[in-house]
Amino acid sequence: MKALCASLLTVLLAAVPLTASPADNTETLQNMKGAVTYGAQPRPTTRLAVKATTTLGGSDYAATGANSLATITLPDSSQIEMASNSQVQMTSFTQTNIAHARFVVVGKMRFTVNHPAGAQADYHFQTTTGEIAVRGTVGDIFASPNGLQVNVYAVSNAALPVQVTLVNGQVFTLAAGQSLVASAAAAGAVTASVTSVSQSMFTPFSELGAPANAGSLGITATTATTATTAAATSTAITTAAAGAVGAAAAVTTISNSSTKATPAPTPTPTLPPTPTPSPMPSTTSVPITVNKAAPSRPGNSVPSMFPRPGARPTPPGI
Repeated sequence: MKALCASLLTVLLAAVPLTASPADNTETLQNMKGAVTYGAQPRPTTRLAVKATTTLGGSDYAATGANSLATITLPDSSQIEMASNSQVQMTSFTQTNIAHARFVVVGKMRFTVNHPAGAQADYHFQTTTGEIAVRGTVGDIFASPNGLQVNVYAVSNAALPVQVTLVNGQVFTLAAGQSLVASAAAAGAVTASVTSVSQSMFTPFSELGAPANAGSLGITATTATTATTAAATSTAITTAAAGAVGAAAAVTTISNSSTKATPAPTPTPTLPPTPTPSPMPSTTSVPITVNKAAPSRPGNSVPSMFPRPGARPTPPGI
């Protein structure tokens, strides 16, 4: 009997898998809002209905459109929340005593990497600017061809900060409440800096909502619409201020023109035509000469300059 029981126990143990089943190693994609697609090719075209969930195959892509949100849930219960116009591809996932996962990401997303009881995590997010290594953390990633931003809101173990390795070999460690911004320039040059998480650093991810510890970080939740409106208002205010400064400068130039520049000639105003006054009679007598002999006046000995008609002059000496 004992031998039979031992044999049955051996058979049962042999039937128990020593590794997780394939079903346990799959990730799921849920459409939270808007246009969400998935598939085996970049820019996938298979649509997922709003609030619907599907299983992603190995190396599948998930993508979101404008004003869209999606959530990817991993076998160890970790999650990646995708913001609008973003794409994620999980290139590998293995789970033994440590969960190892690698992703290629473009756009904006929030990672919530959990530590299941007695387990650890080793997640890597690859971007064109650098790689982000996460152990147990809540944070955001904004990856674009021009650079990278990483916000870290919380870590499960202060001894395991987020590590960012840039393509130029620089390595940065980020503790809870820190942000990294890296800018990619020509010829592969990358510059980066680390600062504290602030409202302005959080704003690009506002459509994902505020993290649970937002209050302790001094940030508040804002919607994407509110942030866009605020940015547009700020731009309008700046433009108006610039116009006011320009107008003030023009006034200053005009007021100082006597010493710094020759003022432009003032145009002569056009006056209405002056009416010609009617001639007034003159009170001064003006002698008028006519082609006749002047009449002789008594006592006048001067001969007339013009002889009478028909008269002949007397020849001299007669």
